[in-house]
Amino acid sequence: MIGLIGLNYQSAPVEVRELVAFSEDQIRAFIKSLKQIEAVAGVVVLSTCNRTEIYFHLKTVTSREGFDLVYDRLSDYKNLKLPVKKHFYFIEGHKAVKHLFTVASGLNSMALGEDQIIGQVKNAFLLSDHEHCAGPVLTRLFNRTFSAGKRVRTETKINEGAASVSSAAATLAKQQFPDMASRSVLLIGAGQTGQLSMMSLIEKGFKELYITNRTYEKAVAVARKFKTTAVPFDSISEYLVRCDVVTVATGSTRPLITKSMVEEAMAKRDHRPLIIIDLSVPRNVAKDVGQLESVTVFDVDDTEVIIKETYEKRKAEIAKAEDIVNKMADNYMTWLSSLNLSPTIRQIQENFRKINDMEFENYHNFKNGADRKPIREYGSHIVDKFTRLIIENLKDLTDNGRKVEHLNMLNELFELTIANEK
Repeated sequence: MIGLIGLNYQSAPVEVRELVAFSEDQIRAFIKSLKQIEAVAGVVVLSTCNRTEIYFHLKTVTSREGFDLVYDRLSDYKNLKLPVKKHFYFIEGHKAVKHLFTVASGLNSMALGEDQIIGQVKNAFLLSDHEHCAGPVLTRLFNRTFSAGKRVRTETKINEGAASVSSAAATLAKQQFPDMASRSVLLIGAGQTGQLSMMSLIEKGFKELYITNRTYEKAVAVARKFKTTAVPFDSISEYLVRCDVVTVATGSTRPLITKSMVEEAMAKRDHRPLIIIDLSVPRNVAKDVGQLESVTVFDVDDTEVIIKETYEKRKAEIAKAEDIVNKMADNYMTWLSSLNLSPTIRQIQENFRKINDMEFENYHNFKNGADRKPIREYGSHIVDKFTRLIIENLKDLTDNGRKVEHLNMLNELFELTIANEK
């Protein structure tokens, strides 16, 4: 079975999403442990600020067994409590394939049509592929996913004017400080979300921007790219005093900005208003920071209000995008179902050849002295002709491999044929 378990911004609040968020190192450890299970043929984990989804290809298990297997392993790894399970969705087969195509196309994003998600899906697959955990079926699935995402973006206008989480954050900052040209911004985190945030802030008109990262060299590289200023990671407290807007987008599993840090900074800045936008999951700003006077804290869920404002402009393209997704999902499932035919086709061919070889020897012994070559060639010709006819009918009868119960019946039939011949 192909399936997925996951949760996203629609099914779970940020407090739940951060419980199951993965860093890249955690993904590596998790997929390797899951791949060691005999039934697991492939696994890919997609973890972003808005979703955590585990895609898997399992052998010889029922749907319920498959979902239980993956969820139990996730629950153990993340030490999840029972109430959390209600936020998860469990999807298999064609619906799972369509869901992935929909996600990669930006149709399932908080920001409809956003471009950032396709890069995140590619990174998720490449990480799994590098660890030899994807497997051939999921490799084919994700390659088709990238094609679906590209087609939706080139054949529709779904991403025109789309607001991403990063651009929505910049809009929030501009709403709080309309005089953005005279305001300074500290951006913590130089990853993909951080860079997109930097780009959006510049587009909104913010001029004085600083960026920091735990790896200082990366901050320098990003600062050079956007012609801004890199500052040391241990100078965050200093720039809380200096800057009016702080945007945080890192993979840290613990708060980088605490209440005591902000209290100290606010005293030094004479309680001038401070805006902190936390785009990280898990959140990198302590929950009690927002309780401080003159401090406003936004998290990823707060960006949804901004994102919804552009939805009406793009929803006319949804039907076109969904049509592309549906057709490509159907094509992939046709290919996947055809894999079910391969063992049966090989069995038919092998069994017919065995019958031919056995009958050839019996006939030749009976007709001692007959020329072997034309007899063998004729027998092989008849075997190939009947095999082709049966395979053509087999595809129709089983709906190209989708009707597994018919395949099982045919397998038993041809096994019985050989058994009776022995």
